[in-house]
Amino acid sequence: MKRLALLALIPAPAFAHQGDHSHAGLLHLLTEPDHLLLMGIAVAAVVYVVVKVRR
Repeated sequence: MKRLALLALIPAPAFAHQGDHSHAGLLHLLTEPDHLLLMGIAVAAVVYVVVKVRR
């Protein structure tokens, strides 16, 4: 779990792409590979925590 917490220390600009998201809708979030990757990581982290708590 400590290793997962260390990921939070990585600077956000390392994951960012150019432009803001003021014009972006749900379709943008579901079609951009960088957003899909981070959503997948977030879902995996939640599933991991839930499984650990239930055991």
